[in-house]
Amino acid sequence: MFRGARAGGIRDVKVWSLVKPAGSIIFAAALSACAGAPVIPPPPQHLASPESDAEPKAISDPNEAFNRSVFEKNQTFNHAVLYPVARAYNENVPEPVRDRVEAFSTNLSEPMVFVNDVLQLRPQAAVTTLGRFAFNSTVGIGGLFDVAATQGLNHQSGDFGQTMYVWGYRDSSYLVLPVVGPTNVRDAIGSGVEFAVQLNSGAFIPTSVQSMKSVADFIEDTESVRNAVDVAGTVTTPLTNLSKAQDMETLEDSSVDFYSMLRSVTDQKRQAELQEALITSALTGTPQPADPNAIEPVMVLASSPTMLELRRTRNVPAETAGTIVVIGPPVPAPQ
Repeated sequence: MFRGARAGGIRDVKVWSLVKPAGSIIFAAALSACAGAPVIPPPPQHLASPESDAEPKAISDPNEAFNRSVFEKNQTFNHAVLYPVARAYNENVPEPVRDRVEAFSTNLSEPMVFVNDVLQLRPQAAVTTLGRFAFNSTVGIGGLFDVAATQGLNHQSGDFGQTMYVWGYRDSSYLVLPVVGPTNVRDAIGSGVEFAVQLNSGAFIPTSVQSMKSVADFIEDTESVRNAVDVAGTVTTPLTNLSKAQDMETLEDSSVDFYSMLRSVTDQKRQAELQEALITSALTGTPQPADPNAIEPVMVLASSPTMLELRRTRNVPAETAGTIVVIGPPVPAPQ
């Protein structure tokens, strides 16, 4: 489908982190109040999970003509605005600074991830996300450093599109939105719901942050705190995507059908996240199988005089009812 196909899964995985830059630059700047950092793609084995032998389902794209039209307009914007800005950003901003911006933006997204993990009944993911936010917001200096990851608290997936999938909204057709880029109908609805919630995002701001007004004495009310967080999320989210836009430009140059390639990669990545949610949710997950290596007590039933003799068990009262449990290896009967 595109030149350099020998790069295979490695190139596919790298592409995903480049899918949303064009949309995030304007959409996040104009709409997002506390948007998250770009999602890091899972390793290749998640894209071809060995847990299912079924053939992957074909991507539903009934409006391909419309989607391609929008996609071409988005690419025109990318070449005119995104790629030049991304080159300037990457060439003039040191990598350590870009890393701090990405970590800060990711930390701002954690409250929304936590809410969706709770709605999906994924307690382990919710606890991990809550721990990450508390740890990085304090020890990580307001989220500038992802110290939680060094303690094994990795960033979790969680958005309202994924929540609707767990709740039963499974099949959804592919969709390309102006500026926003590749998504699907379900996830577009989910993004709209999250945006509406973020308009009143003060409920997600920790009490410790709100109390800054009494400590610093420069914030008059909670609304000011919310606005400050909104501005931070609006500025940092598109910047985190600029770091990867140049790689996207390179991959576009090597692709014969860039639309089909991005559609395939984004769908694979999204399916991996959705399946992870299904497996770990208490609503849909299956119980873990018993560990075959677990050590369980073994009961040996003394059910005959011969067995009792071999075990050197004598004078068993006749009225004894129930099961006799003998612990230890059998001892040979005396010759």
